[in-house]
Amino acid sequence: MNDRSAFLKITVATLTRQRPEMLAALIQSWGEMQLPPDCAVRCLVVENDSEAFSEATVRAAGDVLPNGAGLEYVLETEPGIPFGRNRAAQVALQDGSDLLCFVDDDEVVASDWLERLVAGYRGSSAVLLGAPLRAAGPSGQETALQRLMLRNISNRYLDKEKVAARKATLNDTGGVTIVTNNWLGETRLFSETGLWFDEAMRMTGGTDAKFYAQVVAAGLPVGWVPDAFVYETIPPGRLSFWYQAARGRDQANTHMRRKLEQKPARALVGFLSAPLRILALLVLALLFPFQPDRRLIQIARTAGWLVGVLGIPLGYKSALYKKVSGH
Repeated sequence: MNDRSAFLKITVATLTRQRPEMLAALIQSWGEMQLPPDCAVRCLVVENDSEAFSEATVRAAGDVLPNGAGLEYVLETEPGIPFGRNRAAQVALQDGSDLLCFVDDDEVVASDWLERLVAGYRGSSAVLLGAPLRAAGPSGQETALQRLMLRNISNRYLDKEKVAARKATLNDTGGVTIVTNNWLGETRLFSETGLWFDEAMRMTGGTDAKFYAQVVAAGLPVGWVPDAFVYETIPPGRLSFWYQAARGRDQANTHMRRKLEQKPARALVGFLSAPLRILALLVLALLFPFQPDRRLIQIARTAGWLVGVLGIPLGYKSALYKKVSGH
């Protein structure tokens, strides 16, 4: 948009699948968030499932949230996250929205999240902006080992937030990838540039990272809003060493496969770095007794990287989102 101080229509969207309690918490946080000035805000739930299992959860919140934001539900029966994201974009375009925001259904937004995100947009020239993800606190139901992993995840997110604050600005991400856990884009990215989330990557994950890379490759400006926070609820099922290793495995597999398609020379360097990763794994194991709140997840993800990348020649391909975790 040329005049960013003008009135804006905004669609705030989430994809959901079999997480009714988490979805209800997100919708509640939407209803409690401050709405930015000179904006019409509508919240959209896209259920990606065979039936409308979560429609009742959405309808229970009403058509208008306590802060005046609208609330809408649609069902997308074609399985796969990119189909749900593209459906959200289509609905936003049909509504005449200027901006589309994404958050995940296992998150809640800070009360000033949208206000700060839109203020960042209005203060930048970027057509796509990201913002930080933080881990929500413990529920009190975790085991000691699960609490340890939660501290590791929280520290990892905070480390990534600090890196982004140092490298990125409202008009340049400095290489920080924008993903859909906290995402704002102009709807013309879809209507004018022809960019969409890659539906060939149905269950692999990584379509948001690929979308970001395509926006950058097209020479379009991207940016980062450092103070618009969302908080991820991490259920006990995701707080195991093996889950985090598997997540690292599948993310590395998807990332390396994309490199092989687009930049094979860089992918080869990645494969050749495997011995260094093995050495790093040994170093992390030695450091673990002294820094348990940081090193456990690094061990898990490094081990996962090795399996995910070295599994490519053997035909392994990520299916990260075939199984749903959460409640």
